Amino acid sequence: MQHHHRQWRRLVPITLILIICYQDCHALASSSPKQVISRRNDGRSKSFSFDEPNNKRVDNDSEVKFQLSQVGRDLIRPSVALGHVQAAIRSTFLPSIPSSSSSNILRSSGYLQYILLDNIQDLCTSLRSVLATQRILEGVGVGRADATALSATLNFLIRDGCGMLASLLFTSYAASSFRRNVKRWKYFADVMVDIGITLEIVAPCVLSSPALKGWFLPLICLANVCKALCGVAAGACSGAFQLYWSNNLIGTQDGISEISAKNGAQRTVMGGVGLVMAGLLAKCLGSGHVSMVVWVGLYCALTSVHLVANWWSLKLVALDWLNSWRLHFIVDQFLRSVNETNTDHVVVSNPMELSRIEPLLFLPELKRRKLCPIEMGVSFNRFARMSHHTSTSLQSVLSQKQKQNYILSVGHACRKRVKQKRRVLVAFSPECSNKDVAKAYLHACIVGHELASTSKEQRNDVEEIEIVKEVEVKAENKLTQLFPLFEMSASNAGWNLDRTEISNQGYEICYE
Repeated sequence: MQHHHRQWRRLVPITLILIICYQDCHALASSSPKQVISRRNDGRSKSFSFDEPNNKRVDNDSEVKFQLSQVGRDLIRPSVALGHVQAAIRSTFLPSIPSSSSSNILRSSGYLQYILLDNIQDLCTSLRSVLATQRILEGVGVGRADATALSATLNFLIRDGCGMLASLLFTSYAASSFRRNVKRWKYFADVMVDIGITLEIVAPCVLSSPALKGWFLPLICLANVCKALCGVAAGACSGAFQLYWSNNLIGTQDGISEISAKNGAQRTVMGGVGLVMAGLLAKCLGSGHVSMVVWVGLYCALTSVHLVANWWSLKLVALDWLNSWRLHFIVDQFLRSVNETNTDHVVVSNPMELSRIEPLLFLPELKRRKLCPIEMGVSFNRFARMSHHTSTSLQSVLSQKQKQNYILSVGHACRKRVKQKRRVLVAFSPECSNKDVAKAYLHACIVGHELASTSKEQRNDVEEIEIVKEVEVKAENKLTQLFPLFEMSASNAGWNLDRTEISNQGYEICYE
């Protein structure tokens, strides 16, 4: 009797639970599909629409089962599942843009093209790195009976030590110029890694010749030096590109962390693809059935794709601040436009137009006009020694510094030989802003144009100094008239003068 009593005590709660569940199911079934979904999502904003009317009542069990099965089929439709997959992919690899037309923004800004080209070049580097690693291991003796682990270890230690030393020296030399020429340094990094991989592939070839056998270690050390230079330059420039895309896609600098994280996710996936493809490639090339011509041709093709993809990806980055080349280009364009149209229709190229023609290599540039050299940020000692000013006139020149935060003068290579080639000297004060630097460069270019228009006849020292003084006064008056127009034209074209960063000698004039 007690046993049956305990069983009934167990069945009562179960029966009550079943009754409550049946009532809830009946209530859900009697409601519209929209109410079912809203209750199951706890009142969240996600909603689904169905063909059944909202005021439809369901009374029998067959209709309840039919309607609930319809809801389930709608919830697991392929289009809905595909939408969830697409959203997951976008949230992992693409930046979050606060706009309904995010796809159009990503496409029109060039970001999709940029990451495609960037991942292609990264894949080419991964494939060639595996080939280079295979060659280096062959060179240090992997697979040979006469090779020792100690000799291979010493080779790697010397190689890595050279790379570390090179990275320190290169950082000390070029760290201050990475920001000013970020696109050139990025392409420099790509060229350096190509040279490094090529040297690693070529290095084992010298082991077959007794006369060249001693060059193996220097070659792999030089290859690692090139890779170290690539690592320093690429790492220094990556932040500038992430900041650029953050400003262009999200509108603020706050998105740089998201851009960086999702760029890392893209590289992770591409690295995995590269590992699989590199493994297949190494197996195919290491089987001995591939001729040397095919091997070399494949390597050259991957290297060419790497350089071309990097070239076009950098052309898609339209930086809106002025470095030395961009500032010289738009100032020269502005002055030519002023001379041709007399300030009625001044033309200044926008950042995207200039990004297509901006040079990416550190090569000597052909001067568009035969102007005298411009030296920016000179020391006061050099300014006083090379300019035409006396100690008395130099005091009046220094008083200008308080007004425009820089001083400018025409100088010569030697005070006693004034017939040498002229040059424009510009010295900055500590209060000189980036916009003042752009103004000083415009001022120097105006002086250069005025000097170029003077006659080339021989003069004595006094006549030369008088002409230089007249040119400086005329250029000062012209600057007062043209700089507001230049500032407005540059701003309308999309340039930010407050972020001007040009190469200079790095001196400032301080006096009390």
